[in-house]
Amino acid sequence: MTDASKDRLVGLVLLVFAVAWSVIVVETIPPGSSGPVGPRGFPLGLGVLLAGLSGLMILGSFIPRGRDSADELQGEPVALGVEIWAIASTVGLLVVYTLLLSYSGFIIGTALSVAAALLFILRVPDWRLILGMSLGMSLGIYLVFGKLLGVYLPRGSWIDLYF
Repeated sequence: MTDASKDRLVGLVLLVFAVAWSVIVVETIPPGSSGPVGPRGFPLGLGVLLAGLSGLMILGSFIPRGRDSADELQGEPVALGVEIWAIASTVGLLVVYTLLLSYSGFIIGTALSVAAALLFILRVPDWRLILGMSLGMSLGIYLVFGKLLGVYLPRGSWIDLYF
């Protein structure tokens, strides 16, 4: 099976999933009456976005690629130990993040988890980047989702840092 046919197959599976997702959203979630975007808007938007991206993937599989671009994508094989470490550390971080969310709340739990991911998994040496990413992501997501969109974000049982 060539790379183009693999891309077409994956794109087709994603397109079928996106259509099924969108139909289920329209059938199960009410449209809402308070404004132009109700509770159906975000899930339906995700389905439409997935359908568009899978369509682009299918169309992109028909564009011929040069040999150089395919050779550039082929890198050196990664050792099995590195892959196992990446998977185990990511799963471990998600478990710790879940516990942090319940005890310290969203802002502190997200800031600590992003800092731990950058420091221990990605091994980023720059403390300014670690501090900026962890605080920027946690406060940015809190402001956009918690304040602007009104999405519930978990409060901690030990620390309740919301303003």
